Amino acid sequence: MNHATSVRTTEVVAANGGTAPDEAARLAALRDYVDVAAPPPAELQAVVRLATRLTGLPNAVVNIIDEQYQRQLAAEGFERGIGARTDSMCYYALGMGGLVHAPDARRDARWVANPWVDGTLGTIRSYAAAPLLTPDQLALGTLCVFDDSSPKELTETQRADLADLATLVVSIFDRERRARHLATHEQELIRTRATAETAHALQQALLPHRLPTSERVQLTSRYLPGTDGARVGGDFFDAIRTEHTFVFAMGDVQGHDAEAAALMGRVRTAVRAYVAEGHEPSAVLERTNRLMDSFDGDLFATCCLVALDEDTGEVVVASAGHPAPLLFAPGPVRALEVDPGPPLGVTAEPVFAQTRHRLVGRSRLLLYTDGVVEWPRTTDGGEQVLARALSATAAEPADAVADRVLAPAERTKNDDAALLVVDYSGPDPDTREARLVLPPDTRAVRVARDYLRTTLAEWALAGACDEAELVVSELVTNAVLHTGSPTALTLRHDVSGAVLCVGVEDGSTRQPQPRDPGEDATGGRGMGIVEVVAHRWWVAPRGDGKTVWADLLVA
Repeated sequence: MNHATSVRTTEVVAANGGTAPDEAARLAALRDYVDVAAPPPAELQAVVRLATRLTGLPNAVVNIIDEQYQRQLAAEGFERGIGARTDSMCYYALGMGGLVHAPDARRDARWVANPWVDGTLGTIRSYAAAPLLTPDQLALGTLCVFDDSSPKELTETQRADLADLATLVVSIFDRERRARHLATHEQELIRTRATAETAHALQQALLPHRLPTSERVQLTSRYLPGTDGARVGGDFFDAIRTEHTFVFAMGDVQGHDAEAAALMGRVRTAVRAYVAEGHEPSAVLERTNRLMDSFDGDLFATCCLVALDEDTGEVVVASAGHPAPLLFAPGPVRALEVDPGPPLGVTAEPVFAQTRHRLVGRSRLLLYTDGVVEWPRTTDGGEQVLARALSATAAEPADAVADRVLAPAERTKNDDAALLVVDYSGPDPDTREARLVLPPDTRAVRVARDYLRTTLAEWALAGACDEAELVVSELVTNAVLHTGSPTALTLRHDVSGAVLCVGVEDGSTRQPQPRDPGEDATGGRGMGIVEVVAHRWWVAPRGDGKTVWADLLVA
């Protein structure tokens, strides 16, 4: 989320509920951006789910507000519906301008008499709403979050996150709007020309215009449209940065028309949403495939995801029928091993395996679509030509690498081609990490303890061994006894921060909870012990499982 985001809006609804002068323009924009007769875009559900996680409030809803109604297009925490706009808190919030926040609506003069606050329709306490603004600053509705049980003051960061999500909602509406407009225009042109132009406009709008970077990670991208009749198809790339990780996506939607380009936008949006929720690459692909089952049409897509931990150099790779990424420096060109699953949209419940690799120093990766290697040739295969190009330019600037790699496809332009060059300067020297897959039975506790002691001795952290061993024992025991799934232990030492981070992976989504077992109980104290000994602990989702983390302060 861009925490520097600010939200501004013109007054579209008067504070007393009357009609403002630009209400007609707002309603016209609403009809343009949102087709209320069509099913809401599926990605909105991921947005409201993320809104509750980022703000800590249990309920979130995407509203649009027309002449008579507030229509809830997506909701988390309750069943969405339609209500009179005169009762709507969000209707009046639009007239207040910008993001509106009431930590305690019952004590806020603006809301105390509202039927959703005074008990007539509801008992909302904490409330915040970010307007859904078009580029012309016309409000289509709101993305709001609320809690009907207790007041809560949102932080500046949480309010900025809510505003960023509102911007994402408008981009989803805009994508659907563009698709509708282009489909209408297609009827007025020759069919093949219309399909190509529609696809081109959609893809240019949906491909990222700016990629994130950091001190350790620099990215260089290229997208080359094909010109074989239908000029543009569904090739896409993206990069999403989370707290410690970069996730790189490269994909290709079947086909070369507007439908392929529109599906590309949906797949890319879904990948971004699931990555933002904290899922690992395999789980992101599984959830995106599940979402594609709800889409109309028979198209499928390939996709490769690469998650790079900036601090440690760990790389996790998963693929849905897409070429594996190539490591071309240091050393000879080689593919990062991955067992590809089927393309997205082919089967209902596929399993996408993921593999882990370690980049121990300065490294360069290439992610690409098949248009980079599938071009007319005589003797040499495209993969061999690509490998030679990477070997020849491994020490050159990334722009030179990208231009050399695309040169054969540029000459023919018979298919779309996309690539992403990743320059990684290497792991943080102040971060050390070790990982061990544990036996799937009670031996796991002993093995984990032995591995912990050995590793901490190597890291000169023997003084922290007793507390760390206690935490590891409880976390591994919980995972073995309560999940019955394979487990793994991760140890991460932040040298400069003097923090030892312990993580235990398992295959259950059930969340551990500290509880008071009573004086006579023989168990149930595990997470209570962790809570006392650790500086902090938390749970990170991991597809169909999770990782329970605990930080310990070390000298």
